[in-house]
Amino acid sequence: MPDHRPPSGEMSRRRMLGGTLAAAALPFLAGACGGTGSAGTGAELTVTDLTGRVVELSGPARRVVTIPMPAASMMVAVNGGPDVLAGMNAASATAIESGFLGEVYPRLLDVRTDVAGAEFAPNVESILAAEPDVVIQWGDRGPGITEPLRAAGLTVAELSYGTQADLEGAVRMYGELLGKRERASRIVDGMRTTLDRMRAAAPADPACSVLYLFGGAEAMHAAGAGSYNHFVIELAGARNCAAGIGQQRATIGTEQLLAWDPDVVLLGNFGPAQPDDLYGDPALATLRAVRERRVYKVPLGGYRWDPPSQESPLMWQWLAGLVHGTRAPGLRAEIVRQYGFLYGVEPTAAQLDAMLAMPSNGGSRDYADFGR
Repeated sequence: MPDHRPPSGEMSRRRMLGGTLAAAALPFLAGACGGTGSAGTGAELTVTDLTGRVVELSGPARRVVTIPMPAASMMVAVNGGPDVLAGMNAASATAIESGFLGEVYPRLLDVRTDVAGAEFAPNVESILAAEPDVVIQWGDRGPGITEPLRAAGLTVAELSYGTQADLEGAVRMYGELLGKRERASRIVDGMRTTLDRMRAAAPADPACSVLYLFGGAEAMHAAGAGSYNHFVIELAGARNCAAGIGQQRATIGTEQLLAWDPDVVLLGNFGPAQPDDLYGDPALATLRAVRERRVYKVPLGGYRWDPPSQESPLMWQWLAGLVHGTRAPGLRAEIVRQYGFLYGVEPTAAQLDAMLAMPSNGGSRDYADFGR
């Protein structure tokens, strides 16, 4: 096993949780308690995955291969460090390399990424070489991507994904697989505390309209009512312009974008589009969000903030600050506290600027002092 200790410069920034960080001081850390569902007996650990299959291990997993894209950073967060990750999807590595985790844990950039090909088809030979205790794989995309793993004698835990319930279930499952159920419960309980607070504050009749776009002006894909982005928009107290799209996403053209005329446009992290691309497009000059300079690149922290992850409560609060024009006061301090728990490293001011996409969003409305 390689040495997974952080380098000395990294260690100097670590802040270990102790008596000085009470759960009551931060909603994200509220309600620490044991996990639910599966149980371990002696040296044998039995976990029920999100498809209802029973997963048996000889003990807590110490080497994990993650094929779904969000799973790598979530595993790091639930574990409290990167040492457990033995392989991950190449798209997960791209987010890590571009974000906070790649900077503070450069060893993650050396984790093998050849574990899956197109459409999440597993590279069984590579996964076997990683010697994982368990492989995390999608459980809702057919047996063709799971059965080859089991046929090779690998232990597989399957995910369903896309809703808040799925997210909470995944966090708890990771906690059980790693023997970190208390940490997982703290993450989930913190999500629920923030969720309840935001639901109570959301207006009954939202005035602000928001459109989430994958890609850019040349190939735009809007997030419909079946997406997690729709859930986040409504939670933040706004209306999703694309709610009439029943599925998760649909391709739209400039004409449809102009017809919806959203107050706020969000540009996701699964495409290269930047606010300046829309501001500089003559075809979009009459778009309300362009005229009022309310186009924003979604942040990228430990992972992309677009899909459900351990950092979703931060995304909810970020968007609420944009929608209501409050600039999300205190968000930066909360990121520092939460990252101290999730990753064991507190981000610097420069790292906060990078994850909040200040270079991209600095020219947009209400963003100069965002989150302070």
